[in-house]
Amino acid sequence: MVFSPLLVAALLPIAAQAANDWSKPCFGECNWDITNGSGSGTVRLVGSQTGVSDLTTAAGWTILDCDPNTADQDIRLVCHDPAMGCDHLNQNGAAGTLVRLPTSCGSMPFAVVTREWVHEDQSIPASKLVRRDGSQPTVKGISLATDFAAVDPNVNGNVTLFVQGSSIPGVAGNFTVTPPTDGAVAKRGLFSWIGSTLKNLSEVHKNITGSAPLNFEKDVPLFDQSFSCPQNGAVPAFDGEAKVDLKGKVDGTVNYGVAAAGSIIPPKLDEFGLFVGLDATVTGTLGLDATLTGSISSGKIPLFETGIPGLDFPKILSIGPTFSVNAEATASLDANLNVDVDLAYTIAGAQLFFPPNDKPAGSFTPNDSNLKLSVSPNITSHGQIAAHLIPSLAFGIDVLSGAAKATINLDVDASAAVDLSLTAVAEAGISKDGSKSTDASFGGCVDVTTGLAVTAGADASLLSLFDKSTSVDLFNKTFDLFKKCFGSNPARRAYTGRAERAALMAKRASVGCPSGLLGKVASVVEEAIPAAKIV
Repeated sequence: MVFSPLLVAALLPIAAQAANDWSKPCFGECNWDITNGSGSGTVRLVGSQTGVSDLTTAAGWTILDCDPNTADQDIRLVCHDPAMGCDHLNQNGAAGTLVRLPTSCGSMPFAVVTREWVHEDQSIPASKLVRRDGSQPTVKGISLATDFAAVDPNVNGNVTLFVQGSSIPGVAGNFTVTPPTDGAVAKRGLFSWIGSTLKNLSEVHKNITGSAPLNFEKDVPLFDQSFSCPQNGAVPAFDGEAKVDLKGKVDGTVNYGVAAAGSIIPPKLDEFGLFVGLDATVTGTLGLDATLTGSISSGKIPLFETGIPGLDFPKILSIGPTFSVNAEATASLDANLNVDVDLAYTIAGAQLFFPPNDKPAGSFTPNDSNLKLSVSPNITSHGQIAAHLIPSLAFGIDVLSGAAKATINLDVDASAAVDLSLTAVAEAGISKDGSKSTDASFGGCVDVTTGLAVTAGADASLLSLFDKSTSVDLFNKTFDLFKKCFGSNPARRAYTGRAERAALMAKRASVGCPSGLLGKVASVVEEAIPAAKIV
């Protein structure tokens, strides 16, 4: 996918310096830097000379009364130095002009003037302003509002909006937004900068510390059902159980960057892009013990959720990320079965974009694993077991005070599956009490796979940029952990294939008591599998 020129412009790097220069008035265009402890970024507004102005000391203004925690309010102020440009505010009348505010005034960096008058309170505290000649300027009153949708763009024209941000504090000085002065000309020139711009953004994040930690570790029972099975012919009564456990662990870090372009007057988002940098190890062990037969489906089970430091450009763009972990298990059983299989992956230097580019950077590799499989050898068995450990990142997005909302989800689905088709070879090897004898043997095939799928998608439309049907596989691969056929030729031929066994097992609605003696388990395979052998 080709990224838009406006988005590319919003990410262009320059030398480390703040975009917002408090020593210069912003007439016609303004910058504002976000430098809180959880992130950094820059907002840039560009409009007409009558559409964008300044109420800071750089433009000659001194604000006397203003609540720093309120967005919409009436304030008192004076022009302490007309030579610095106070009159700029009134070029086309103050009403309808978007203004930059000092950090001590208002809860957001920009507001629109709705009314201006000579204030009835003409007092000026000495701590605020004392002129050498003893004269006193006129105290003005100004009403400020942040309902940008209520502003008529026909009065002073549109005000273009550019936003860039990073979850890493201090990054704002390493890139800036440079708005195009002519849309058609800029579009032709910016397309050639796309590759180098995105590469530079990823390099900035790669070389700066400050990523948010992702940590999770828990032993989770995904399914546990037990009941007493009555005597069935020669099969004595017994207490049966089907139990699935998952020991899961996630260790990693995440950072992200965002860029958006559109207009604040009228509120409209034209371009949006999200960058995510991810490093993580995902490990787990699927454990299954079953003396019942049938099918198991745990459904998706939420295990953990926590917030990640967000990024907030007040009433312009807010991003609130969360980290969560889910798990799921399914199984189809018709034998006494014990399974332990590891899922283990490393995600290193992953760099993912949404909407996506052609391919994500980074490596997605399996690690060393262990496999233990034991099954009762006296019966023919067709079984399937699968488990999923799914760490997820969700980025909640609010644009222009709710003009558009969406959540972008990034799911990392680590899975392990056992596909088993075994045929009894030596019935004589099983004693009456169901214990195995030394000559018990198996025939058939065992196929153990692990998989890793990284998927990005949205759960709601974000204007015309993408909709809730937008979903893409950023990485999807299945690895063969262990695959082996053994025993007699008839037993090998009994390996019917996944489709046939899936159809057979689909007929089972739930777990229940077996119809015959399952026998005690005998080991089929126990093997430590190095990552080098996993393909």
